[in-house]
Amino acid sequence: MTLLQERFAEVGPLNAMEAQLARAAVAARGRLDSRDETVLRYALSLFRCWHVRAPDGRDVAVAALLRPFREQLVQVLWPLLDPQRPVLASPHELLPAARAVQAIAQAALAEIQRSLGHRLPAERLDQEIRERHLVLICGGGGGTGYVHLAAFALLEAAGLQPALIAGSSMGAILGLFRARERRFDLARIPEILQDLSYRKIFRLIPQASVYGLPGPLRLHLRTAIGHWLRHPDGSPLRLSDLPIPLLVTVTGIRRGKLPRPLEEYESMLVDPDPDPSRWRIRALHRNVRRLTSAISELARIPRLTARLVFGASEETRQCDAIDAAGFSASVPGLIHYDLVRDDPRMRQLLDGLLQRHDLLRLCDGGVVDNVPVRTAWQHIQRTGLPGTGSRNAVIFALDGFAPRLVTPLWLPLQSIAAPAVARNRPYAHIYKAFRRTLSPLALLPTQRSLNAIVNSAKEELLDELPVLQRLLAPIGSLPA
Repeated sequence: MTLLQERFAEVGPLNAMEAQLARAAVAARGRLDSRDETVLRYALSLFRCWHVRAPDGRDVAVAALLRPFREQLVQVLWPLLDPQRPVLASPHELLPAARAVQAIAQAALAEIQRSLGHRLPAERLDQEIRERHLVLICGGGGGTGYVHLAAFALLEAAGLQPALIAGSSMGAILGLFRARERRFDLARIPEILQDLSYRKIFRLIPQASVYGLPGPLRLHLRTAIGHWLRHPDGSPLRLSDLPIPLLVTVTGIRRGKLPRPLEEYESMLVDPDPDPSRWRIRALHRNVRRLTSAISELARIPRLTARLVFGASEETRQCDAIDAAGFSASVPGLIHYDLVRDDPRMRQLLDGLLQRHDLLRLCDGGVVDNVPVRTAWQHIQRTGLPGTGSRNAVIFALDGFAPRLVTPLWLPLQSIAAPAVARNRPYAHIYKAFRRTLSPLALLPTQRSLNAIVNSAKEELLDELPVLQRLLAPIGSLPA
């Protein structure tokens, strides 16, 4: 078990209890005393602390001092806030628990000040505990990802701006559009889509495979949407330039591990029509089976793949944002993205990454991490949130590609992604698997279908929004 896995084993239950407390508070409709709620929220936030950024910029470890107090807290609260409990805790159950928790939290704060007060002022620890930050996770899945737009719009309307976005595949592309501006305007999305066509995005012309895993459809993302992702002087946006920090998950294929020759991935598609909307249903079934076979090989062979997170290091933050999203969206056996322009800086960056990680090619981030919740949590634990250094994050994960029996054609691919997603789910405060989405092939939906799915997704999210708002509300001071 790694150090981060050990850390999550201790603080993960606190995340789950915090989400349950928010649900209980929403369900109580004002009957939960605000002072009791403040005490419980403050304590859960305090005992989730592991490292806290001091005023001098250094991290101060508080985990060892908090551990015995954390164990006391869990003994008091877990019976009431266990996610498996069939009924949410009522206000009269939480009141005596709040009194006990207040005493535990005060004792813990006193111990930290006695032992670490010279390095970590009380006001800095208090700030870390009380200020919350939204982290938004956008899962992949082609056209299913358009449900993310509903979340973007609802969060904007509620005044909730992400402090960090993480995405894979289509989630990386949509996350990139969200991250390019601090404010989100849903009305601009049709304008962007109207300028696109399948022929503009995908081409069948021969293209050398240098960094990407080959496929019959060449993804020309820069030609299609590059003008939306440039500086006023025409230079491309790098990940470091985005107003909202973005993490992009990409799958790396290790050298000497690929189960079939590179050129075979070029011919996996039975009907290589560049317009997926014209694929015949029989050919589609055959293609999905072949895609399932190709992706299954990559997902199940031990040590074949490596997870790269563009935006997690200073080096990868200098990657052109559109290239990171392009590699993340390149589906094995179907879509090939590569660096076809003369760009010495980007070639040097990619050559260095492949050499250091002993990788042959890059492909779809969804192969290893379709809903990268754990990726985001681990990044926050290692470095803190950009700009603040805070680790007090509320993680909201969106998954449009979760298995649904109403879409049997895609169940094999969804089932491949499901185990990794299941391992990711506990890291999210709120994980939303949508019941209704567009088809994965609906990469360029009509205005009518886009409006319909966004409205449907908003309806599905309405129950989660009050809970999320409760989680993100600033926490009051701990009563004396």
